[in-house]
Amino acid sequence: MGRWDRILDRKPQELKDYVLDKVADQLVDDLRHFPPRIEEWLDANLEARYANVLSRLGRPQLDTYRVACELAREEMLREYELIDRFCRSEEYRRLLPDELEQQTAHFITRYLVDSALAFQEHAQGKFRRRDLVTLVEKVEDRLLRGYRLRL
Repeated sequence: MGRWDRILDRKPQELKDYVLDKVADQLVDDLRHFPPRIEEWLDANLEARYANVLSRLGRPQLDTYRVACELAREEMLREYELIDRFCRSEEYRRLLPDELEQQTAHFITRYLVDSALAFQEHAQGKFRRRDLVTLVEKVEDRLLRGYRLRL
C-alpha cells in the first residue's frame, strides 16, 4: 500500500459535515472545560438562576451530560411533550438526583440549543433545523462516547 492510498481511498466529506464537525468539536471543548464561557448574558435573571451551576466545583456527572444532550436533541426535533413527560418522570429524578444536577442539565441544554441556533443564524440559513439535530448528535458522539440517552 502506497503512502497516500489511505487518504485517497477515503470518501470525500461534504463541506456541511465538515463544518458541523468543527462546530461540534468547539462545543464539546467548551463543555469539557465546564462551565463554558458565556460571551454575554442577555437576561440578568437567567444569569442569577444559573449562578450555582456556574460556580460549581468540578464537572457535572455523566448522567447530567446525557440528559442535557438528549433534551437538546429533542428540543431541536420540537418534541416538547416528550420532554415535559420525561422531566416529570422517575427516570429524570433517578438520573438527576439533586437540584444542582437538574439545574446543570437545563443549563447545558440551553447552552447547546442556543449555540446551535446562534450558529444557524450566523451561517445565514445555510443549515436547516435537521442539521442542528445532527450537530447535537455529533456533540453526543464526542462527549458521551457511546453512553447516549434516548427518550
